[in-house]
Amino acid sequence: MTNRIIVLITLLLSVGIFAQDKLHITGKITGIDNKTKLSISGGEKEKEFYLKDGVIDVEVSLKEAPTSVSISVYDDNDIIRTYFYLGNESVTINASIDDFPNEVVAKNSKYDGLRYENYLLSKDFDKKSNDIDEIIEKEIEEGTKSEVVYAKYKDELNTIRKEYVRRQYEFLKKHINTDYGRRLIRFYQDQFTVEQFKTLYSLVDSVNMDRSEIKFLKTLCDSKQLEIGDMYYDFTALNLKNKEVRFSDYYNGKYVLLDFSNVYCWFCGKAAPKTAVIEEELKDKVMYVTYHTGDNLQEAQKYYELKGKKGNIIWNKEGHLHPAMAMYRNMSTPSYLLFSPEGKFIKEINGFDTDLKAIILKAIE
Repeated sequence: MTNRIIVLITLLLSVGIFAQDKLHITGKITGIDNKTKLSISGGEKEKEFYLKDGVIDVEVSLKEAPTSVSISVYDDNDIIRTYFYLGNESVTINASIDDFPNEVVAKNSKYDGLRYENYLLSKDFDKKSNDIDEIIEKEIEEGTKSEVVYAKYKDELNTIRKEYVRRQYEFLKKHINTDYGRRLIRFYQDQFTVEQFKTLYSLVDSVNMDRSEIKFLKTLCDSKQLEIGDMYYDFTALNLKNKEVRFSDYYNGKYVLLDFSNVYCWFCGKAAPKTAVIEEELKDKVMYVTYHTGDNLQEAQKYYELKGKKGNIIWNKEGHLHPAMAMYRNMSTPSYLLFSPEGKFIKEINGFDTDLKAIILKAIE
């Protein structure tokens, strides 16, 4: 018995000693000189580095792993960026700057091969869409009205989009029990039907049921995308005092505007002082609630400061994977949802509009 315990302790210690706690990238990237700055994301902050005769040798400790990691190349006034999906592991990159941003894959990675496989699935759709976009842009420049041009190519673009979504759904069915597959769920929350989400959920192995992405998927199964006239979804959140509140607490006989924003969203930063003014001007008619989509209090407080330390800010520790994000199918920031005093959904406004106040007033009159 004693020998068994000693062996077990030895095994546990060896795992702790040899477990890799950093991402280590080596290899060679041609076409980049020794003076060109590069940076890698994924750690606590961006890490700058340089190649030596094309050789790359850089380490970074990933806060969460596996995760999306980017390498940026600062070429004159341009930034060329490529993305990977990596853990704290040792990988090799052999590529040319001409392969950026898409044709680069990390070899010997436990995770990045699946990301690259997924990219290859969408590669032809991206080209078709880009080709049509170029044609649309050219026809508009030649004088055709934009609404006429977009109507002309609408069906073709929709066909491309539908086939792309279909392929992504089949990919997820196959890889729902992988880290990368689970990561993709929230990016298609407004593309799949509730029945499709239920099918995906039925394919999840029991060992993965407690993962945050799968709990997010379960919420997608249990809710539908809001339509005009539907009642709001209630949820819990934290305020800036770290006290739990409910969205329903803000219903007091006024219209309610739910604003999804994030301090790292450039458009949200520009909108913050303007929405603070709108909030003040409409306070007698509209209860304005800002849901900060980050996962920590410090970021929510920073956004509060951008709003001149005014208004209601709520947030959640689960960030983008909180059930509220799934129920409301939130895919972008800033995004504004307007509800009646009775809690019925009236209108959604995606992206900050300089006429936001007028849009709100028109909707409630």
